Amino acid sequence: MGLIVKDVEIAGDKGTKKLKALFGSGASLSLVRRTVVQGVATEVKMPRQVSFQLGDGEGRLTTERWVPLVITVKGVEISDNVVVVEKLAEDLIIGAGTLQKWRIKLDLENDDVLIDPRVTELKLI
Repeated sequence: MGLIVKDVEIAGDKGTKKLKALFGSGASLSLVRRTVVQGVATEVKMPRQVSFQLGDGEGRLTTERWVPLVITVKGVEISDNVVVVEKLAEDLIIGAGTLQKWRIKLDLENDDVLIDPRVTELKLI
């Protein structure tokens, strides 16, 4: 598991906000604290409630809301549905699902994220 923190900008249907995001391959999905996303994006009810096991192996986090966000990282825009939670130590956690979707690699030696801008080119085939 790797953890890297970077400045990002999030954009939703209501506005934008600059913040620090934790890029963590240990989180299954991307998560955002509710207070961070208020005023930026409209929360949407998920088709079903999801429950996450916490790192201690005992605690659980349950939610049923998410927000569609565009996240600008190092000048590159990525997008995903980000799970909204009440209590979160970080403003935003970019999890493994988003990292894989956008083929973002964590460079732990240099405390950096590597994004190939070609993966963000939209194509209709």
